[in-house]
Amino acid sequence: MKTKNTDGTRTDAVETVAFLARSEHRVHVLELLADGTRTRETLLTATGVARVTLSRILGDLEERGWIEKDGNEYALTEYGGLVYDDLARLLGTVSLGESYPDIVGHLPTEWFGFDARHLAEGSLVADEHADPLAAARTVANAVRGADTVRALVGSFVSLPLYAYAEAMRTGDEPDAEIVFGGGTESVVRDDDGIADCVRAIEANAGTHVYYSVEEPFPCNVDLVDDETVYLSLPRERGGGFDVIECDHPAVREWARERFERTRTRAAPYAAQPTAVGD
Repeated sequence: MKTKNTDGTRTDAVETVAFLARSEHRVHVLELLADGTRTRETLLTATGVARVTLSRILGDLEERGWIEKDGNEYALTEYGGLVYDDLARLLGTVSLGESYPDIVGHLPTEWFGFDARHLAEGSLVADEHADPLAAARTVANAVRGADTVRALVGSFVSLPLYAYAEAMRTGDEPDAEIVFGGGTESVVRDDDGIADCVRAIEANAGTHVYYSVEEPFPCNVDLVDDETVYLSLPRERGGGFDVIECDHPAVREWARERFERTRTRAAPYAAQPTAVGD
């Protein structure tokens, strides 16, 4: 009876992955072919490598069964597609960790309705600023200059509220709808200045701007002009927020749909007895 040498197979697999990962150009060729067939000349132009280097890369990839040649065109094999898909996921995970090393372990990935790897295409706002509210101020400035704002508020911060009120005074306020998550409304209710500002905004707008639901949100989500998403996560130490700015289509779509679903079951905040504060 034959015994399977799993250790040897695993070692070979690790060496094969290392062979691929060691060359950015090999990965780039697979990435290009993942989008469809390419001619040698197209690959040469896209990669910018020397002709002899490309020939060596194509030969290596073809030898391993990852690509195939038909005339002057190259394409991924079924096996090559599987290899590239898994490698792309690994690269995305590592990129996410390198982009946000201090907060990646605190991202509410189960709450996100998108692949968190997409956030690697975003950036951390004001991450080296000494002011703990610098990142939140960036969000407030985005609100002030926006045409539309849709927001889910899990942890209240007053800067966007006052930015909206200031924009309203100058007649430049965005079309805004904000939903407070469970527990957040008590911050507004218990602070007379904030409560007065909310009531003044809605009185001037002539319609409801603020809404509330009972469920909590693990972070704040601001969708600005349907183009940019700001995810604000409360810091565990030192106060303030870590804010990720991202415009990846999947992140924007999630923010839009998440807000719309939440908004349909939210109650107007000003209609709540606790919001009146008399």
